[in-house]
Amino acid sequence: MHKHLVWAALLCSTALVSIPALAESASTKGVAASASAHDINIHSDNLMNSKGSTIAAPQSKGGMSARGLNGTCNIHVNNSTGYYVTFYFNGSAAGAVGPWGDLYPTSTEGSAVLYAKAVFTDGTVLTFGPQNFSCTGTDFTWTLTP
Repeated sequence: MHKHLVWAALLCSTALVSIPALAESASTKGVAASASAHDINIHSDNLMNSKGSTIAAPQSKGGMSARGLNGTCNIHVNNSTGYYVTFYFNGSAAGAVGPWGDLYPTSTEGSAVLYAKAVFTDGTVLTFGPQNFSCTGTDFTWTLTP
């Protein structure tokens, strides 16, 4: 009987390893620029909220599922740099992530543009993207590298 349990465990672990992951990923290397230059990828650097203007809750937080989509997408922003980085979703500031940190925003939109920027005291910036993103119900990892 013990031999059957060992074989069952081996078969189950083999099956789990062979299941393809349902996540997508991209890696973006930073591009150095001047901080004074106009950045066409940023529409709003403001993280303030407007009364009466909210983003709909994703299905995982009690919201309705989006028609035509397979649900929401979890985005993993993997900051593989030693810098503080501001994250932009469709040109609007959507969060910040510290050195070597992670940010986990959720998207319900079909298509979006991801962008990130590290600002330095010497007047330069390191930009990441723009990275096109399409929510199809699978998770997405975006890795930022220096």
